[in-house]
Amino acid sequence: MVSHQIEMREILQPQDDTEALLLRHVTHQPVHIDELRRSAQLPISAVSSALAVMDLKGLIKQVGVMHYIRVREAV
Repeated sequence: MVSHQIEMREILQPQDDTEALLLRHVTHQPVHIDELRRSAQLPISAVSSALAVMDLKGLIKQVGVMHYIRVREAV
């Protein structure tokens, strides 16, 4: 059980600079992907792929058409 908890902590951490940067811009209020791209100053392809991975991890959630919110804090 402890090893699973350690693995989950590693998964729930931003895995790269793109994820960490986007996580700073995603709040508990819905924000559109275009606004995230502008505020993070990243290519849309990098933003889109990072958001998809972060959604799978459960860090963020898509709540509307290309709108995202933060679900939990990184541990």
